[in-house]
Amino acid sequence: MQKTRETGFVVAACALALVAGCGDDGGATSETGTVQVFVEPEDTIPEGLDPGTGEENIADGWRVTYERFLVTVGNVRAARSDAEETLGDPSVFVLDLKNAPATRYVIAEFEGVSAVRWDRFGFDLPNAREGVKALPPTTDADVALMVEGGYSVFFEGVIEKEGGESCPPPGDACVPAERVRFSWGLSAGTSFDDCATEDGLTGFNVPTSGTIAVKPTIHGDHWFFNNITAGVELTERYAQYIADSDRDGDGETTIEELKRVNAADVFGAEYNLAGALGGPIETAYDYVVAQARTLGDFQGDGECPTREVLP
Repeated sequence: MQKTRETGFVVAACALALVAGCGDDGGATSETGTVQVFVEPEDTIPEGLDPGTGEENIADGWRVTYERFLVTVGNVRAARSDAEETLGDPSVFVLDLKNAPATRYVIAEFEGVSAVRWDRFGFDLPNAREGVKALPPTTDADVALMVEGGYSVFFEGVIEKEGGESCPPPGDACVPAERVRFSWGLSAGTSFDDCATEDGLTGFNVPTSGTIAVKPTIHGDHWFFNNITAGVELTERYAQYIADSDRDGDGETTIEELKRVNAADVFGAEYNLAGALGGPIETAYDYVVAQARTLGDFQGDGECPTREVLP
């Protein structure tokens, strides 16, 4: 595991001098701890989503099951607003989140870190390039797929609903569709910064002689949201647009079909799609990409509200 600490000459000076007050010079402290950065999937990825009226249910009756879910993630970084110290590891990984190990994925570790509050943390979900790494059980084939497509995220699965229908826009007759597949690779590279816990506490606190687990959390339900979240996820979840976008009625909605569906034809009055990063939402494909740019969360349901498009 690569370990990087970008704290400048102050750290070396403190280590040699062993002076208690040395941290005053640049912010480094004599008391230190360890930071481990884990990537974990939200439960919706391995478990799917159920229909119902609960906070995380699909409100229009569809059940969602993922068969595969890959992300490109890395370039973790941290800083202190009260000092010049920074942490950084540029490593980038392709990770299989559908089959993530119980221990999750450790993608970075920093030792000898000042035991104080680091109030700035960020990471990237970049588009995959040659040189990305993998951690088991992620396979070489997973990496090859992501690099060849230049994807930040790839997922496939099904939506299912007893009595389900597909009503292709702009007003074609509805037809039975109880099971609709999807297999979507997206080049939606995005950086996520100013990460905070669900209760709004930014960054993380390093314990003296201890270890803090810092967890970028990847969510699997945002392309079902009826709005574009930038903070607390106050939203409802719908999946009907996937069925309606199956224009040829073959039981699978493809990326090409999404690109041919006008957003106004499948996202009704219950949707508010303002505020999308990267431009206006004109097609169903634009909507999915915009939601992919919101996937990076922190410590479970915390948010990383500062986001920028990556090339």
